[in-house]
Amino acid sequence: MMSKWINSKINEFMGTDFTVRETEILTLSTACTALVAIVFTMFTAVFPNI
Repeated sequence: MMSKWINSKINEFMGTDFTVRETEILTLSTACTALVAIVFTMFTAVFPNI
């Protein structure tokens, strides 16, 4: 129920017409990309300076 509401909000915000499944895939891939970026930043910026 919640994912349907989130999906409609995302479609409304971006002007798209994704299904719930497509929105879930998009959200997961965005989260994974963000996680990789954060880890990469940690290794390049934080750990060498400790």
